[in-house]
Amino acid sequence: MTTSFEQLQQIVDEKGIEAGLDYLEQSTRRKREYPQLFEVLKMRVRWGMGLPILYSQTPDDIDEDQQRKLEDGLLAACREVGTLLFKNGDFVQGWAYLQPVGDKELSEKLIRSVEVNDENADALIDIAVSQGAAPGYGFKLLLNQFGTCNGITTFDTQAAMFDTESQRAMATELLCHLYDQLVENLVAVVKESDGELADPLTLGSILDQNKELSQGSYVIDATHLASVVRIGRILEDESHLRQAYDLARYGSYLPDDFQYPGQVPFEDTYVDHLKFYGALLGRDVDDAIAHFGAKMKMHDPLQHGSVAIESAIDLLVRVGRHDEAIDVMTQELLGQHAPIGIAPMPTDVAKTAAQKRKLMAFYRSQDDLLGFGQCLFSSSQPKSKK
Repeated sequence: MTTSFEQLQQIVDEKGIEAGLDYLEQSTRRKREYPQLFEVLKMRVRWGMGLPILYSQTPDDIDEDQQRKLEDGLLAACREVGTLLFKNGDFVQGWAYLQPVGDKELSEKLIRSVEVNDENADALIDIAVSQGAAPGYGFKLLLNQFGTCNGITTFDTQAAMFDTESQRAMATELLCHLYDQLVENLVAVVKESDGELADPLTLGSILDQNKELSQGSYVIDATHLASVVRIGRILEDESHLRQAYDLARYGSYLPDDFQYPGQVPFEDTYVDHLKFYGALLGRDVDDAIAHFGAKMKMHDPLQHGSVAIESAIDLLVRVGRHDEAIDVMTQELLGQHAPIGIAPMPTDVAKTAAQKRKLMAFYRSQDDLLGFGQCLFSSSQPKSKK
């Protein structure tokens, strides 16, 4: 009986390297030997480019275009083998191949396809969250598996390494997790007391109809509540802002012993957040702007940094007061304190021609040529390459 080794030898002798690569590829695919398949695909890319079929210690003598073609071929091999490994149930090894590809959409799709169980949950969460493959979905798994406390700790320690979209996805999962938990617990309390429940059932409706019952009803960890109300500030979706507002509203009903102070400028955790979220929902906007403007004046930046100033700017921008935001930026922040990233970039705040002129005049007065140039260039679009 002819062995596979002999068959490969015969194919190469009679038909050449290309046919031998075909045989090896078919064999590794059939046996689901995907790491070996990757090596075959690498050889095929190099052979097709006229390079030595195997890597050696001698660098490839290729130009920039050939180098790009080689890299593209290798990334395509990584994509294919990583996908096959995921579908074969080996998502840990599959992610090792997909990671260099950088296709976030594909990675998240494949991770979501994995059936989560007690044996694989830890590894899946590590890949999805800690390694950034699918932060929002992975964070949801983490909350379901390990609970709110672990979720808050993970957000506070890891969220900063992700882009804003991923941070918002994680914050959304955390907000909804705690919100649903609180609603469920309050419903049980209301039913036990023969209270009223509205349809549709929301935290706001429960608080509206059962104020005397809700006030002082300690049915959720107060430290978790305060943390989620704080983290929710990054959110923009109106429905989520409404949920955050109602969480702050519930927190304001708790006894003083359970109302923990926050950080500048949200020291009075629930009062300050009610004003902040309320303004984003169109409620008492002028009052909120005055409130955080006063806090900005109250806190010495030398002691607290620029957090109060930037928080005031952030609120102004988010409620559409760009002229006022530019004024605060140029009078209180730029050229005086190092921004910490709460406020948007100045060029993102200046939306109109008049606002841009005001910003450019400020940079000119500060002899800041770079800032002036950034503002000048901000509306320019690169020419498309043909």
